[in-house]
Amino acid sequence: MRTMFQRNGVRTTGFFLPESNIVMITKHWKDFANSIPPYPGEFEGKGIVICAGGKSYFTCCWVLINLLRNELKCDLPIQVWYKGNEITTDLADILLNLEVTCHNLEDYYDLGPDLNGYAMKPMAILFSSFKEVLYLDADNICTLNPDFLFDLPEYKEFGAVFWPDFWTTDGENQIWEIIGTPVNNEKEQESGQILINKERCWAEINLVVYFNLNSHIYYNYLIGDKDTFRFAWLALKRPFYFVKHEVASCGYIDTDGLFVGNTMVQHIPDGRITFLHRNLLKWDEAVPEIQTWEKIKKFTSTSIEKEYILYRDFRKERNVMNLEGDIIMLDFKELFGDLESRCLAYLQTLPEIVGSM
Repeated sequence: MRTMFQRNGVRTTGFFLPESNIVMITKHWKDFANSIPPYPGEFEGKGIVICAGGKSYFTCCWVLINLLRNELKCDLPIQVWYKGNEITTDLADILLNLEVTCHNLEDYYDLGPDLNGYAMKPMAILFSSFKEVLYLDADNICTLNPDFLFDLPEYKEFGAVFWPDFWTTDGENQIWEIIGTPVNNEKEQESGQILINKERCWAEINLVVYFNLNSHIYYNYLIGDKDTFRFAWLALKRPFYFVKHEVASCGYIDTDGLFVGNTMVQHIPDGRITFLHRNLLKWDEAVPEIQTWEKIKKFTSTSIEKEYILYRDFRKERNVMNLEGDIIMLDFKELFGDLESRCLAYLQTLPEIVGSM
């Protein structure tokens, strides 16, 4: 089985199971959905949830949290989730100075040795003490204080806001049959940022956890956790708001004149860029004196010709995202000034103990 990302934006997979298996898989998730207990009512307030364990993701988390607290003046409570010994007591104490609490998922659930790391995201959302959650990947950056997101009319109406990925799911993918919904051309979900009211979406988030705990089945059809959210809502025929602005790509022009995209650029419903998800170049790989946020390539609502080009840059040994066709190019510094320099400066304040992780 090999997932392919086509230049037309369609993601395909060669994985197929016999019809008898599909029937059994479908029955199992429906049985689970019917067993989900009512919302327990023990959660309170609004807050940010981040999963960040190990050197790379703690480094990214450090940049994100310092930006939120020191520059964006975000005063939402923040919980950082990890497993095992990924975050030491010393590091947890340091984050506490930023009014951030750390939570070991193993204290809430018996993870077992074979649990896929992607499952931590929905489980952290589920077990967090907040009723209303803004989930952020550790390698994400907010350009605005995110407090206002909980007041978005779209969130108030639906109780869940999701953001798009570059890709659409191939109509031949058996996930459509498993969840019992017609094939659509809607973009897949990118889960670097998720807005959820758990009281209103209790059954849905529990089904997301189920899909991820059964990753040996569902990850053959989906890419990690990201689209398990959208398909859980579709399976239960529950509404959600899907941001209509296409994800853009931020990066730089290399010495050969090629665009090297390393960051997913996400908008809020009114079109403002609000998230920079640095998914292809983590902060622990950054070189302080080198800027990699120079240009943003994006499609517009009127773009017709669209090519999505995910390729391997073997010189840098990392994946790169490029967009071609009817695109516009924006200057990053004209939009966000020295934001990247300020993020890089926080790397200089990273606790020394992180280097030994």
